[in-house]
Amino acid sequence: MCGIAGLVGLEGSETQISNIVQGMQSSLHHRGPNNKGSWRSIKDKVFFIHTRLSILDLSKSGNQPMHSKCGRYTISFNGEIYNHLKLRQLLKLHKQNIQWKSSSDTETLVESFSILGIDKTLTFLRGMFAFSLFDQKYKKIYLVRDRYGEKPLYLLNFKNGTFAFASEISSFSFIPSFSPKLDLRAISCFFQRGYIGAPLSIWENVKKIIPGTKTVISLSKDRKYVVSSEDRYWSAKEVALNGQKNLYKGSYDECKSELENILLDVLKGQTLSDVPLGVFLSGGVDSSIVAALMKKISSQKIKTFSIGFADQMYDESCYAEAVAKHLNTEHVTLFAKPNDAIKLIEDMPNVYSEPFADSSQIPTTLLSRLVKEHVTVALSGDGGDEIFSGYSRYIFANKSFNLLTQGPLYLRIALANFFQFFPPKFVNNVGEFIRIKRLGDKVYKASNIMLSEDLEDYYDQLITYWPNKTLVSFDEQFKYKFNKELGGIENMMLADQLNYLPNDILVKVDRAAMSHSLETRAPLLDHILAQFMWSTPLEWRLDQNGGKKILREILYNYVPKNLIDRPKQGFGLPVNEWLRGPLKDWAINLFDKKNLPNDGIIRGNLARQTLDEHFKNTRNWDYRLWPILMWQQWSISKGLI
Repeated sequence: MCGIAGLVGLEGSETQISNIVQGMQSSLHHRGPNNKGSWRSIKDKVFFIHTRLSILDLSKSGNQPMHSKCGRYTISFNGEIYNHLKLRQLLKLHKQNIQWKSSSDTETLVESFSILGIDKTLTFLRGMFAFSLFDQKYKKIYLVRDRYGEKPLYLLNFKNGTFAFASEISSFSFIPSFSPKLDLRAISCFFQRGYIGAPLSIWENVKKIIPGTKTVISLSKDRKYVVSSEDRYWSAKEVALNGQKNLYKGSYDECKSELENILLDVLKGQTLSDVPLGVFLSGGVDSSIVAALMKKISSQKIKTFSIGFADQMYDESCYAEAVAKHLNTEHVTLFAKPNDAIKLIEDMPNVYSEPFADSSQIPTTLLSRLVKEHVTVALSGDGGDEIFSGYSRYIFANKSFNLLTQGPLYLRIALANFFQFFPPKFVNNVGEFIRIKRLGDKVYKASNIMLSEDLEDYYDQLITYWPNKTLVSFDEQFKYKFNKELGGIENMMLADQLNYLPNDILVKVDRAAMSHSLETRAPLLDHILAQFMWSTPLEWRLDQNGGKKILREILYNYVPKNLIDRPKQGFGLPVNEWLRGPLKDWAINLFDKKNLPNDGIIRGNLARQTLDEHFKNTRNWDYRLWPILMWQQWSISKGLI
């Protein structure tokens, strides 16, 4: 696990270039504290930068940038190739007597490019990665990102034949000629979704490489570098469509057995490490099955970690501890307090570089700090909800919309008015009694979207923080177009795999963990596993108990049902209560007119009205307030306030 960066076509004195390289390298130190390296082709004006977190082959033989034996390719690589040992066996079939210098997956990768070629190699890779590759023969730079976007990669285009790239957008601040300008489309996306979706970034001339693609920068005839192609080598959409057209032919029990074997195979690859490993354990289905199967294949007692809160509506630590006790793991629990969050909040712009508003960023960062004290690699259950139909909103949206559209429009209008008659606070109290968080807010929000024309619009509004042009005046809409060949729930799953997963979940975990030099791995995002699950019928993933049916039934072989079956809680801060308590003064200051005028990017008066309603407990607006707070905190860090 590492940080990568580079410069293409940039001219300047040795001192100027050296200062830029040192600055960019220092900005990525937290991603790779064990070693730093760089390589330069003066003739071709290409500079690769690397910082290394040593996981496989801890010796200097694994240091980067690394060159192929033939001398044609140079690579700066971030990530892990879990099947690299199998890939080495494959390479032997094409070239005998390969003399390996290391046990590093980076060497496997660069030699595979030399022997098999880039495109063919990419089809074989099982892993998470972002890398830059220089082809000396054809003067091309390849920027490639893994299939689901576990690892980040940004590209800065100066539009004069000069480029820079980096694992984090903050690295570009060390380039004197970089003149950042806010991208209004990105801001609009942020307030609607809580994140900035690829290929957008907060700066106009910086883009994120889209997951599953390779961008090629080539030297033109006039000796200027240009983006010559942007190709997709893997498509989640195509996988979904092909899977649903070619459903699994065997029985349910055969499918369950095959899925378990795939999971075990994935875990065998993802537990390959020369440093200690552990598991993020929430006690839910996803993290529990990772821990259970990891225990099955491990010869040593595994380490598990969880985080807890005093507020029982948000605390899952007791469930994690129960699962850990049953599996006999070496378990550690961190209990987060408001003061822990307050200390971290002001550092969030440094951790995430761009505005980012998933409130679970705080506990994830806290947990990463704890885990790093014990291990260097942590496996998580991320991706389970998107791959196994786990989000309750899939069922809610599908059922409620189908129910609503059975009646005439006037009945839907009457029903919406009826739901809005009851104060959200009253329904929230009812929800707490039956352990459903924020029931009143959910019902009230649903009443506002009941008039949606189709499920696509209904789901889009359901997952939106601030509707377009409500808080900011930019006219930009961000939504996934449903595919007629997929059912409603499958469309929602695919929408999340293309947007929410890479731009929120994986960003949150990568930045939080790497801020503490901790590598995280997501076994449930193995693309072979995902392809298999897309070939399963809906009824094998969903039942009366919710999503992940087939995954849960595998887990029951390792963990008793009573430890697993319970309402899904999620993984977030008790922002609701904390904003009315320990975070109140912080919020008031950020919403003050001097920091948040009414004529700026945000409609300050509307924001203050929303905050006031939250303070008075007439509404729970934490999900709308958090993006504003994170925007304000980020703006302060950039000197915009």
